[in-house]
Amino acid sequence: MDPLSVTASIISVLQAANTVISFCYDFRASIKNYPWALTRITSSVNDLRLILSRLEQVANDSELSFDDTNVTRLTTLEALCKQGGAISNCFQELIVLEKKLVPGSWAGKDGSKRRALIQSIGWQFMEEDVRETLQRLEGYKRTLNIAITMDQTALTISLFKQFQDISLSQRKRSILQWLSPVDPSINHQASLKIRQAGTNDWFLSCKEFANWRESKSSLLWLSGFPGSGKTILMSTLIDFIQKDHDTKHQALLAYFYCDFRNPETRDPLNLAGSLLAQICFKIGSYPASLDSAFDRCKLSGSPYDKRISLGIITEIFLEITSERCVTVLVDGLDECEKRQDILDFFQKLGTKRSYLNVLISSRDETDIREALSDFQRIRLEAVSACLNDDIDLYINHRLSHDRKFKWLKESFQQIIRHCLSTKAKGMFRWVQCQLDQIAKLKTMKDIRRSLDNLPEGLQETYENILEKVDPVCADIVRQTLRWLVCDVPTMTLAQLYECLAIEGGIDHIDEEVQLSSPMDIYDLCGSLITATAEGEVILAHLSLKDYLFSDAVKNGKAFAFALSRDKANMENASKCLTYLSFAEFQTGPSQTMNDFEARLLAHPFLEHASKWWVSYVENAGSSSEELKAQVLEFFTPACRLQFMSWLQVICSEPEVRRQDLKRTSFERQKRGFNYYPKHATSLYYAASFGIEHVVKALLEQDTEVDATGGRLGATAFHAAALRGHIKIMDILFQKGADPNKMDFIKKTPMQSAVLGDHLEVISYLLDHGADPDMKDNRDRTPYDWACILGRTDAQKLLKAVTMVGEGENDAREYESKEYESDEAF
Repeated sequence: MDPLSVTASIISVLQAANTVISFCYDFRASIKNYPWALTRITSSVNDLRLILSRLEQVANDSELSFDDTNVTRLTTLEALCKQGGAISNCFQELIVLEKKLVPGSWAGKDGSKRRALIQSIGWQFMEEDVRETLQRLEGYKRTLNIAITMDQTALTISLFKQFQDISLSQRKRSILQWLSPVDPSINHQASLKIRQAGTNDWFLSCKEFANWRESKSSLLWLSGFPGSGKTILMSTLIDFIQKDHDTKHQALLAYFYCDFRNPETRDPLNLAGSLLAQICFKIGSYPASLDSAFDRCKLSGSPYDKRISLGIITEIFLEITSERCVTVLVDGLDECEKRQDILDFFQKLGTKRSYLNVLISSRDETDIREALSDFQRIRLEAVSACLNDDIDLYINHRLSHDRKFKWLKESFQQIIRHCLSTKAKGMFRWVQCQLDQIAKLKTMKDIRRSLDNLPEGLQETYENILEKVDPVCADIVRQTLRWLVCDVPTMTLAQLYECLAIEGGIDHIDEEVQLSSPMDIYDLCGSLITATAEGEVILAHLSLKDYLFSDAVKNGKAFAFALSRDKANMENASKCLTYLSFAEFQTGPSQTMNDFEARLLAHPFLEHASKWWVSYVENAGSSSEELKAQVLEFFTPACRLQFMSWLQVICSEPEVRRQDLKRTSFERQKRGFNYYPKHATSLYYAASFGIEHVVKALLEQDTEVDATGGRLGATAFHAAALRGHIKIMDILFQKGADPNKMDFIKKTPMQSAVLGDHLEVISYLLDHGADPDMKDNRDRTPYDWACILGRTDAQKLLKAVTMVGEGENDAREYESKEYESDEAF
């Protein structure tokens, strides 16, 4: 097949998809209560369009550069275009879909006449036909997604898939996934993909790395300035160690990437738990102490209690490394939250190590330097010559393989090489940004002018990029950056596309303010953003986030793009609440599983807004009076239907990770559509999420303080005790909250406090009349549960005041049954 025909085939399918979407919009505009199937078709074909747009770009790039990688890509795409291939099948499926949507008698009718016909004839599709069509399209989309990402994910088995190995028992799989809710192989493959061949080879042969590899117990710290390529270097080292079959180096390898763009990778427990999970998987077994910890944590049945402690992980690590050789590599330690916790973890491992090699990369920051004082150190600043050699390789590759530079003469390319190489100073990120900017220029004169005025460092680089943003588009770019700098889980392109069109005071998305295509976001933001293999939009580099929050941008030419953490979070929280108050959600919760699924599909931003608006509020610090009023309004009786619509989303899937949700296409959420408590109270949820001003305002309106609000009949006092919100507990107590109130399963606030492991809350309850001897429906006291759950400090506190008989505190006497809880839902 002619290479150009690959692109032509993809464009044909795109055009067919656009036609189907156009007719779907006609139906939506013409039918008052349009059916579930129409929403599913619209969403599915829209997703297909995004995938095809990305494939078209892959095809375009591949056709203009015939290296080995691109030839392989084209061969794959050609196979997909042939009869029976996914692209060909998509085209045929869309043509059939179009004919079913638009009878032949409608041919040539303009939009208004089509809509009139639709109103008179109505929806003709059988639901079973729709399901079969969508199932086939889903299969084709999966195949096409693999084609897009084949060079970074499909050829590598992720750790999550390894953990699903059929040779593992269900219990072992559960323990491994409990320890490791984050898959580091995703970051690893993404980093390997952008590594230029030949770079970082100097490190593999350096004396410090060789000594570290030869040692049975060694600590090495790799420090470097922002943009110096630490992550790519670490991925090179991990890949090298994985492929090293030298028997003298056969240690158990575990690695992790901390990434500022993904909050889950910045959690110390996820970091340490992932390392331990990888080691246990490779051993094929796990210590008894881990087995016991798993049982204790799983007993509670609450998502707030299903975490292993860092102390237990440390003990197990020391146990394993006393007998086996273990190698650990961690990238970006400076991007980890609660950094002191993970630094203490590595300090303990370093002090008491036996057969353990640790290599950590990070920026040079004071607390890290002090904590890793026992580590041998390699400073990238001291090996700038090696970095510059690698940068030369990168520049040469970009100039010789990027189609945007093909038109330049070799002599002029040499001028670019010399200018960039001379001023790079070891900064890969700086060079990447300059080449991205130069690639946009259309004349050699403009390129020469750009080379004569190269910025100094990354801050000036970002200032130049932002200065060149078209003023008409500046607000969209700023909004995009504002969403991406906040410390919440990332969004998909579809979610970002929708949220950028949210306007204050309007209860729907105005199509006139929405971008013409989601892909416009990439065009407008250029090298400031990028996408993950899973299709999530992220900032291109941590240094950009630092710049946007810095004084440099506030006082520079790009001051219009300056952001503050508090204001960014406040603006995002306000946008989320505006969205959740849309007219669509003022009808209340969806009444059927299909309606709920249709709502989620038709409103991509709904899941993100529902799950994370509270986090935006919390991250904002002290909120503005305007935002406080907006939050309060959402909890008032006037907004009861929107409130319940929100509740349906957050309760539909309380224990499922976001990654699992995407992989199962809402199947888990569908099953939980009716999980929310119909008797829920605003007071209960305000107390659960710690929103103090709302709790006070609701109580001033004579809200019943002990009303049941949780799924199992818990009160606001239960919720505050479970979450550890003592100030809110005190506010409720002053208004008459009963500290001994039981829920439907006779659980008291004291048992909630034990479940949450909040010693301060237990003490507060004891001081305010709580009875420590009250029993639940299983005839167990708070002290009994403290024993079962291994809460040793809570045991000591309660034993002093409770009636405990001889031997009653033996946790082994209790059955390992799940402890039911409202889980703050």
